[in-house]
Amino acid sequence: MFHNYFFLKRLAKSLDQLLKGKELLECFSQNKDELILGFSDENQATYIRANLIPQIGLLQVMDDFKRAKKNSVDIFSDLIGAKVESVNVFQYERSFWIDFSNNQSLVFKMHGSRSNILLTENNQVLRLFRSKLENDRELTPSALYKNIDLSFERFQSVEANPSKFLPALGKEVKKHLQEQDYQDRDLSAKWRLLTETLEALGNNPCYIYTKDEKPFLTLFALDEPEAIFEDPLLACNDLYIRYTRWHYLCEAKNKAVKPLEDQIKKTENYIQNTEDKLLKVLDRRGYDEIANIIMANLNQILKGSEQVTLLDFYNNSEIEIKLNPELSPQKNAENLYRKAKNQNLEIANLEGNIESRKTKLEQLKKQLKKVQNTEEIKALRNATPVAQGSKREILRPYHAYEIMGYQVLVGKNAKHNDQLTLKIANKNDMWLHAKDVAGSHVVIKDKAGKNLPKDVLEMAAQLAAWYSKRKTDSLCPVIYTPKKYVRKRKGDPPGAVVVEKEDVITVIPKNYDNQVNI
Repeated sequence: MFHNYFFLKRLAKSLDQLLKGKELLECFSQNKDELILGFSDENQATYIRANLIPQIGLLQVMDDFKRAKKNSVDIFSDLIGAKVESVNVFQYERSFWIDFSNNQSLVFKMHGSRSNILLTENNQVLRLFRSKLENDRELTPSALYKNIDLSFERFQSVEANPSKFLPALGKEVKKHLQEQDYQDRDLSAKWRLLTETLEALGNNPCYIYTKDEKPFLTLFALDEPEAIFEDPLLACNDLYIRYTRWHYLCEAKNKAVKPLEDQIKKTENYIQNTEDKLLKVLDRRGYDEIANIIMANLNQILKGSEQVTLLDFYNNSEIEIKLNPELSPQKNAENLYRKAKNQNLEIANLEGNIESRKTKLEQLKKQLKKVQNTEEIKALRNATPVAQGSKREILRPYHAYEIMGYQVLVGKNAKHNDQLTLKIANKNDMWLHAKDVAGSHVVIKDKAGKNLPKDVLEMAAQLAAWYSKRKTDSLCPVIYTPKKYVRKRKGDPPGAVVVEKEDVITVIPKNYDNQVNI
């Protein structure tokens, strides 16, 4: 109802009494879509704040306003020093204007999301406050003023259609008429109800209500109101405070909630995908069982065989087993035992990742609930840096993994390898690299006082092999050493280092799904 002719008519009348004879001393903006006008005479100062953000479009009238020293720009400078002659509403239109002594006017076009303030002279628009609303440049102010015949004869001629009779009624008035069974009445009863409604719109107090947490002003009494005002200026100010607080609270809450909801969805998807992967691994035939079958039937396997059919004593049936013809049966079995070990490590790692992500999911849900229940804008804005995590992720020179509680960092390229090894890694961190080929530097972050588990070392080595030129090899040797034994010579190209002391571990190249944001 704020953006309605019947309220703006009252507001313009009150502003006329308040501003007439006052001089415009300030007209500036320090926030996008917000204009401040400062008026004064020898007795009193008055400021109008027009917040024309599309979602708001409200006015506030104040006795004082402290202008910011920075990020403030003067607007409509031609009006400075001019006195207010009158404030008037456009008949049956959602707009009013202020006439000044220099023959210029400010038109307040309160059209919801397309609200604007226009500087006009001689019935022409000179400048716009919201310049992006280009169509307003073509507006003729006098065309806003509507002379409408409100006689019973015209009411009869439009067949008692309230929208045709008076388009300025607006949605709330039409809804009010519907609730009074307007359509079911005869012509005389409709006319009586409409005239009573128009009289009420001119005389009723201003009521403030809240629906779905959103404040609104109306000239109709509904349920128990939150506030009642006879003075439209007081109603205007009360709505401004309530509505802007609701709007900025919602804005801050959405900014804090969305990244949390995104993380929750991402975490839930990760848990589901990892659980599906774990089931597939658990359903897969164990490599150790196949190796046991080979070892129990060595005398039946010819050297150089690519495939052999043997008795599967686990299921009392035959099984076909593929072999590497270049290896002996015993070596084929050794490879399968190694795969079995990696399979067990993978199962343990998947289970650990699932549990850690479930813990994280619970924390995220608690944080989301806390944010949703927060009513303090400042607290919500302090929570929004969570949303920046993805941006920080892009800037890091490494991929981050979590393996059995250890942070494992993998350089993204040659330049990033140098940053990881020379600037991020500490001297006691474990450093790994695929042997004799180009690849990523890998760092296992040290935990003071704890020995590095062999399983963590092996899985990190698999990552080093995966992020190297030997990614597609069946086996890859990987060197490892404490970072303190790795140095860079002056003039070496990016990523090139010298390793003074090293050990070697041979692994199957493998990537993992447990990348994390750290």
